[in-house]
Amino acid sequence: MSTFLSKTEIAELTGRKQRQKQVEQLISMHITFTLDAFGWPKVLRKTIETELGASDSCQIKRSGTTLRGDELYTGQ
Repeated sequence: MSTFLSKTEIAELTGRKQRQKQVEQLISMHITFTLDAFGWPKVLRKTIETELGASDSCQIKRSGTTLRGDELYTGQ
């Protein structure tokens, strides 16, 4: 498994195919990333595992609210 998400995984995460739109979406999602030499966003896999909660016991912070693993974030 790669250290970074693949282009396909970033497209799935952001819902965007164009690199500039991916960058804009990652910024709005407050996800840390860097750009490669061609301007494509690079996201560490560990960042996503931490941010989106790789385990059931984690807590996820969204919009100032902390959610437990058993709570569903609806975006509202």
